[in-house]
Amino acid sequence: MDNPALEVNGLTVKFPIRGGVFGKVQKYFTAVDNVSFTLPQGKILSIVGESGCGKSTLVKSLVGLVPIASGDFKLFGKTVKKNEIPNVMQMIFQDPFSSLNPRQTVVEILTAPLVARGVSFENAKKKAQELLARVSIPEGALDKFPHEFSGGQRQRLCIARSLMVDPKVLLCDEVTSALDVSVQAQILHLLDDLRNDLGLSIVFISHDMQVVRALSDEVLVMYFGHIVERGNADDVLTNPQHEYTQKLLASVPTIRRR
Repeated sequence: MDNPALEVNGLTVKFPIRGGVFGKVQKYFTAVDNVSFTLPQGKILSIVGESGCGKSTLVKSLVGLVPIASGDFKLFGKTVKKNEIPNVMQMIFQDPFSSLNPRQTVVEILTAPLVARGVSFENAKKKAQELLARVSIPEGALDKFPHEFSGGQRQRLCIARSLMVDPKVLLCDEVTSALDVSVQAQILHLLDDLRNDLGLSIVFISHDMQVVRALSDEVLVMYFGHIVERGNADDVLTNPQHEYTQKLLASVPTIRRR
């Protein structure tokens, strides 16, 4: 049997709380507490929970943006060493505008990851053109700046940038929350197509339960840094077992509920 695409074991993230005259560390706030889960190859695992539950901190720790206090994780059966940022896993952020350098053109943004790894600029540019076509960005976009695109197009650029190094795992942190509803659907269809065409495995963070229901294979529910429920998407969202999951779903507005 194939190894899971991602296997997280007892991962904990803590932030220091400083105080006093000299700003010494008084105590630590535990944002993610002993979290373990697996992401099967080719599947989409959604992480849901209220703001501040630790879901974004969890995925940021996997790409080295937040230090891990304890625990570890594996990619395709291989343990990732501390401070190692593997190419096989890439992250797409919530706000596409702030995650793109406003002073760089599209060609500079997309080619930078490959040029930094010793690939010639011409080869990197050729691959950038291929990926722009795959994410449905019009021709002639290479010499434009991020502010010249719509929000949905900027998110497509972020997706193209993440694919430049041929990842196998994508971490998507609220990638549709800053977009219009019609554009959200386009981005979700794009991610699903990429998953099928490239064999990607995706960790998807969202507050939108309808999006989670439509896109996910499995759902993981977080509450104050802990996993409180996990299972098949249909099972968790139609028949939640944990009280917090029940309240989370009950908070979703409908035309039938006041």
